[in-house]
Amino acid sequence: MKSKDSEKIDLFAEEVSACPFSAYKEIRDSGRVYQEPRYGNYVLTHHDDIQSLKNDQVFDSRHGVDPAGRFSASTYPDINRTDPPRHSKIKAFLYKSFSPQAVQSWEDDIHKIFVEHFDDMARDHSEQSFDIVHHVCYPAPAAVICRMLGFSDDRRDDFERWSAALVERLGTDISEDQRNALVEMARFIRLKAEEKSETPGKDLMTEIVFAEVDGERLSPEEVVANGVFFLAAGHETTANFLSNFTVQIATIPGLFESLKNDRSLLKPALEETLRLESPVQNICRTVKEEVLIDETVIHEDDRMMFSLGAGNRDPEVFENPEDFDLSRGNLNQHLAFGYGHHQCLGARLARLEGEIYANILLDRFDKIELAEGYKRQPGNVMRGYKSLNIKCS
Repeated sequence: MKSKDSEKIDLFAEEVSACPFSAYKEIRDSGRVYQEPRYGNYVLTHHDDIQSLKNDQVFDSRHGVDPAGRFSASTYPDINRTDPPRHSKIKAFLYKSFSPQAVQSWEDDIHKIFVEHFDDMARDHSEQSFDIVHHVCYPAPAAVICRMLGFSDDRRDDFERWSAALVERLGTDISEDQRNALVEMARFIRLKAEEKSETPGKDLMTEIVFAEVDGERLSPEEVVANGVFFLAAGHETTANFLSNFTVQIATIPGLFESLKNDRSLLKPALEETLRLESPVQNICRTVKEEVLIDETVIHEDDRMMFSLGAGNRDPEVFENPEDFDLSRGNLNQHLAFGYGHHQCLGARLARLEGEIYANILLDRFDKIELAEGYKRQPGNVMRGYKSLNIKCS
């Protein structure tokens, strides 16, 4: 049974998406399924229900994963919009770039990249007040994924503009400028794919170009779509993760000092940040066959929205879910990186970047505070900051 008040909640309204957690709670408390009024998606907010994502017999991704139901596999056939068994075969081929050994081999390079960005920030801002997203949280992960793809990061401004266009069109109307940015990004990836085809390297873009499924190479459209996906997803979600972590250590009393004095608490702190402030809040699937959820019939071709952010605050799974708790024993149950076949391939890389970033912050500073001025990512799909001013001493 859905409450009358919960029926009115527009999860895409700016005032709701800015801080959606009370809305998630109201919807979750009202029942297992809720149809949001903006796009008509059926929303799942309970942790156990969200885990049904693994059932590829019922839900598909090829019709698009954004709440507005645009950008399907026919237009953007990347790995995120491809269903098993093809998805599993592509993922297995690309896994070598994200295996534990592969990610660990990047640790020294990633540390160097982050140190360089912190050093640049220190030179530019001797007054110790700066936009940490502009200087580190965004450009450092961008430099990392560019290097992994085999790209130079000298077009940082373009990467930022293109990725912003990808993020801002999720669950919102898309402007002509954003469409043009996406076309530019695809053109850039297409040129890079041609270069790698002629002169292969030991990099992720080469892996994408030469990836095979059942003995056949990916189509040119799949190559471009996956290049776009990894370039954007490879740093946007990590940038959100890092900025969200920064806010936690700057605002929770005693947290910064505890982590500085005891680094064994760092991994739980990063995982608790992922749980409480998931970089990706909501993802969508299309129903392939009729399904019954809590007396609600969901028909074939209806859209389901899996609210990872709500599931991560489900009191049936996480005791006192609104609290930042370093002693929480089941942090590995959070859904921040998705679930099932589409669990994030880059989760291990994001965690490593989080540890490196956090350790540098803790090594360099004795105190971090928020300064005036911040801007959140728009919409209710991604959660993070486009700008975040902090003071350090």
